[in-house]
Amino acid sequence: MNGPATPTRSSSPEALRFFALIFGAFLGLCILKWGNPVILDAQIPMPRDAAEWFQHPWPSRLAPPLLMVLVVVGVMTSKPMESFRGRRIPALLLILPAIWMAWQSLAAGRSIDPVLTGLTLPQLAGCLACYSLGFLVLGPALRSGWLWVGLIAGFGLCLNRAAQQHLFELRQDYQVLLEGQATGWTNFTESSLAELRANLLLIQTNGVEIANPVILDKMKRARVNGTMVYPNALAGMILLLLPASLAVLATVSATLKASVRRLVVGSFGLLGLLTLYWTGSKAGWLVAIGVGAVALLLRPGSARIKAAWVALLLAGGLGLFGLRFAGYFAKGATSAVARTDYWKAAVQNTWEHPLWGSGPGTFQRPYARLKAPESEMARLVHNDFLEQASDSGLPGFALYTAWIGGLLWTLGRRITREKDLGAQPLKASPAGAAQISGAGWPVWPEADRQRLELAVFIGLLGWFTHGLAEFGLYIPASAWTAFTLAGALLAGVMPRR
Repeated sequence: MNGPATPTRSSSPEALRFFALIFGAFLGLCILKWGNPVILDAQIPMPRDAAEWFQHPWPSRLAPPLLMVLVVVGVMTSKPMESFRGRRIPALLLILPAIWMAWQSLAAGRSIDPVLTGLTLPQLAGCLACYSLGFLVLGPALRSGWLWVGLIAGFGLCLNRAAQQHLFELRQDYQVLLEGQATGWTNFTESSLAELRANLLLIQTNGVEIANPVILDKMKRARVNGTMVYPNALAGMILLLLPASLAVLATVSATLKASVRRLVVGSFGLLGLLTLYWTGSKAGWLVAIGVGAVALLLRPGSARIKAAWVALLLAGGLGLFGLRFAGYFAKGATSAVARTDYWKAAVQNTWEHPLWGSGPGTFQRPYARLKAPESEMARLVHNDFLEQASDSGLPGFALYTAWIGGLLWTLGRRITREKDLGAQPLKASPAGAAQISGAGWPVWPEADRQRLELAVFIGLLGWFTHGLAEFGLYIPASAWTAFTLAGALLAGVMPRR
């Protein structure tokens, strides 16, 4: 495996390590506080006291200024361009995102809703900033552990929050609402009722206030969302971070007893898989099966044995999928039908505005006009690629698709071309096996680095594939994390001239 890009000697190793630690903590904070689409900013009130700052999500408008400060600090901390001397820089994968962002800015000038576009454009710029920062600064940090401390902590807290929701909170809230409805809400204070109305938990029917049946049904099914906007968004985050988190934990626990190490890695993996199951995400389940099959095929060994494992995974995964969601399909697969309507409207809006689209983040405006009468309202397309076409026209769609397609192709080729990929079993590395690079970065042994790079790639492949049915690009928590990891991974797999 090609070694990671190395910062110059003039860059302070201590400062770079500290910056990686801080930026990882920032991404962890994003997972905990900015898990909502940016276009919902007006619906998220500013916290009023310390308790609300700790417990509630934060308005998305707070995130871009903090990110920009960190980007400036990161660039000042290192000398990025000197880090890549002697390496083949993938120029197209740097030019395409820059042109894409420029096109978003031009499309924004023709937006049909400047307010929505004003919320969306900083989010997209943040994606480019994180990708650039990952590529220029954080490549070595990806393989040394510093970036992962805060990131895995935030992810773990998100999973823990989801487990609490499934095991306790949602069922308790369901019973409370049923009891309140049965007693005519006499057991609620007026301020509590006002909060329930504001959150659409109460609705009026024939002059009577009742618990929202849609919300009640969701609570009854106990679908979890952790700190993300809704269950499918959490499924996307799990697809992105669970493989890499397990690879990191397997490495950093290398000096522990084998039984303790298996407990640490196994417990985190089980929590992640259970949470994915509890989200009830159909797309998340199917994508997990797909990327799991890819991971198996990329492992070394007999092709016949790998094919047998893949066949077992597909048969078992799809069989359980059919059993788990039999009721959903019996009811007509309502969410899949709804997405079809979103996608048709996006294609029609693109047809009407093929060059500039309707403006970044504005899909809800044409959809209100184009949707089927029986369809529920939607704010986003639930497909990141079609959203690009609807919002910024065919050029925006083509640029984004070419960038992401080229990125995944390049990463996949570079990682799978390396010899002995994954040949080392998942066992503890020798104590003290971490080495110090010439720039002062502690870097992991080769086998551990290869395992991590494969895990990050599998996570990115899963997240971008999940974007065919979701809107993760418009959520800071998931998008900024994904593009940071993508840029950092790309920096490390660049071949030498």
